[in-house]
Amino acid sequence: MWPFKTSVRFTEMDFRTDFHSHVLPGVDDGFRSVDKSVEALKRLKDIGLEHQFLTPHIYPELYPDNTPMQIRNVFDSCRAELESTGVACRIAGEHMVYESIEDEFPASDCLSMGQDFLLIEMSYAFESHNIRSFVFDLNTNGFHPVLAHPERYNYYSRSLVELKSIADIDTRFQLNILSLGGFYGNMAKEKAEAILEHGLYTFVGTDLHSLAQIDQLKSLRLQRKHVAAVEKLIENNELLWSGELSAGNANALSDSGKTKGIKWLA
Repeated sequence: MWPFKTSVRFTEMDFRTDFHSHVLPGVDDGFRSVDKSVEALKRLKDIGLEHQFLTPHIYPELYPDNTPMQIRNVFDSCRAELESTGVACRIAGEHMVYESIEDEFPASDCLSMGQDFLLIEMSYAFESHNIRSFVFDLNTNGFHPVLAHPERYNYYSRSLVELKSIADIDTRFQLNILSLGGFYGNMAKEKAEAILEHGLYTFVGTDLHSLAQIDQLKSLRLQRKHVAAVEKLIENNELLWSGELSAGNANALSDSGKTKGIKWLA
């Protein structure tokens, strides 16, 4: 596909399921009104989106009202309007790994994706000291942790040594697709490329917070050498939505996207 192009527009790819977004209105730092959320989904529908995971931040210190019950209530109150756009929506969550999460995490009532994939995040400024113990607890309890946008964590080097150690304890990674366009800075772009080329991502999402980011998606061009790997992540998104994804075949698809002959970055 695209044999004579050096780059490919992201909108030319078959991106139908978004793994990560802040489109649910009025609950976090994403969209503030139903009208804006509806406008966002309409614009995404125009570039091919069919399915949207809604993943509001879950972090009691910043968003004390974002309990699973309250988020479900907000979703129920606006679901008809959101899905009137032609984009099917499901509720999940982006769980901050904070100090006491192991003691407070409601394993019996949490906002996981299908097949118990659970989106987690950390501060951009410092690593959560309990990230490895929490990942262990999640795996022990039958969840499959997915670390959001690892390329954006400033404390991880381009060598990927630290990130590889987290991947090795059965953590999957989710790419913010705009990172590949440099929209979060050159360092995030370089790390995203390295993680992608080493086959360490499993899913891809927009992490959409604003209408302006949809314009960025429309302008985004991917290097041709990265297209096949991103297509594998898009396929994982689709399989997750359809219920056909397991932890095992998620790993297999991610591994098949590796770029051969890439050296570790200094």
